[in-house]
Amino acid sequence: MEEILVFQHDPLGDLGVFTQVLEAQRRSFRTIRLFQGEIPIEDWANVRALIILGGPMGAHEDDRYPFLRLEKVIIRTALKQKIPILGVSLGAQLIAAATGAEVYHGNFKEIGWFPVSLAPEGQLDSLLGYLPERPMVFQWHGEGFDLPQGALRLASSLHYDNQAFRIGRSVYGLQFHLEMTPAMIDRWIDEHWKELARIPYVSPDKIRADTRSYSRELKYYGERFFSEFVRRLLSKDGMRNSRQRHETEGIG
Repeated sequence: MEEILVFQHDPLGDLGVFTQVLEAQRRSFRTIRLFQGEIPIEDWANVRALIILGGPMGAHEDDRYPFLRLEKVIIRTALKQKIPILGVSLGAQLIAAATGAEVYHGNFKEIGWFPVSLAPEGQLDSLLGYLPERPMVFQWHGEGFDLPQGALRLASSLHYDNQAFRIGRSVYGLQFHLEMTPAMIDRWIDEHWKELARIPYVSPDKIRADTRSYSRELKYYGERFFSEFVRRLLSKDGMRNSRQRHETEGIG
């Protein structure tokens, strides 16, 4: 049976509102909990898309988290086979690293609510183009990345040039989190309060206040973006690419 694979790096970093979209569209998906030692052993001919979520580790911490090395191999394989990919935060950084782009520590940790600016290509993008030019989104990262070769920059921010990119028609990387719910944000703050206390410009109270102000819009952004990702890329490109892989590469 064809399904969507979800790579989860942390017990608190789940699909959030994206789960509701998959259930509403009756899409079969399976979460690989890498933090529990689960390893994807798949018949890749049946994989319709790959979703790579965020996590607290760095994209180059392979020695500490050996599954990261395997993920990069899988990403390169998925790119070669034209399987749709969505990478969120760490997931976007892993796509960049897997394609040879540099991933680096930034000079500013974006934790909380920040605006991003859509590039002209982002304003015309079929998945992100419905966003306002400067949407307020949720961020939690301290690393950035160079644009992968052949990718289009879709969004940037004051501190990071690359906030969203697209490779071809079916691979998206988002530095920001469209999947977050208020409950998830509360759990992240509670889990990481010691880290937040060491960053003078990050205020948990302000994050919670901003969440009350912006979470409704973020839910709309996340549902709209991911609904289109699933509907357009999986129902059209996914079916065609699946047939191409069977016919030209002898998969299955």
